[in-house]
Amino acid sequence: MHSARAAALLLPLILASCVTKPAAPAAQVSANSLRIVASDFQYAAPDTVTAGLTNIVMVNQGKEPHQAVVMRIDSGKTQAEVQAGMMGNTIPAWMSFPGGPNGAVPGDSTNAMAVLTPGNYMLVCFLSGADGKPHLMKGMTKNFVVKPAGAAMAMPAGDVTVTAKDYGFDVAPAITAGTHTIRMANAGPQLHEIALLKVAPGKTMAQVQAWMGTDMKSPPPFMEVGGIAGLSVGQTANFTASFGKGDYILICFVPDAKDGKPHVAHGMMLPFKVS
Repeated sequence: MHSARAAALLLPLILASCVTKPAAPAAQVSANSLRIVASDFQYAAPDTVTAGLTNIVMVNQGKEPHQAVVMRIDSGKTQAEVQAGMMGNTIPAWMSFPGGPNGAVPGDSTNAMAVLTPGNYMLVCFLSGADGKPHLMKGMTKNFVVKPAGAAMAMPAGDVTVTAKDYGFDVAPAITAGTHTIRMANAGPQLHEIALLKVAPGKTMAQVQAWMGTDMKSPPPFMEVGGIAGLSVGQTANFTASFGKGDYILICFVPDAKDGKPHVAHGMMLPFKVS
């Protein structure tokens, strides 16, 4: 009787010792891919992607320039809270920006390499058309989920580093002709972006500055050719761009946390020439 009771007590322990713990997810060995097709005014993209280092490519099939701002949103937030958070000057603590492809003109594409952690995300276009209305207000958003995976790969080193801070860009080394992988680092203390602009043929920097000082509703004297659409403080992201001869500008249009003015109004604009 006693031996039978002892066996009954030991059985759960024996069975527990035979249970094999599930293996931990394997570490990432190659970057994930996320393809986004932008049109007027929506995105076509997967509903679910895997966490880790991710190559994000946005193809613009619309008739207006578009971007793909990538926002991570903490769970439990309502659509109304997200909408209010996007329209305010102060970025809520529950909203972060790992980096997404910035502006592309119709028929072109832009890219970003970012580390996506598990959670709920949204793609948003804050660019405006000739009517002055942000594409966000026309419904240009898309929700997606990043599912857990193994340890993410490290962000590859770029051959040019652009450090954003209040209110300027430090570039090292200087950007030359050819294709470059540019690493953006946000040294803060607030959200910044890199909008890479190329001055249109026949246009001048003076005309660009004059356009910036107007209502910005006339056709711009430049083309959107990439960059990083929003990057939270302390984070890094990469993008690749090809540079031919001409005049270019690094610029930040993010609204300032204090006065709501775009950072370019505080001087966050760096013209440079590629020869």
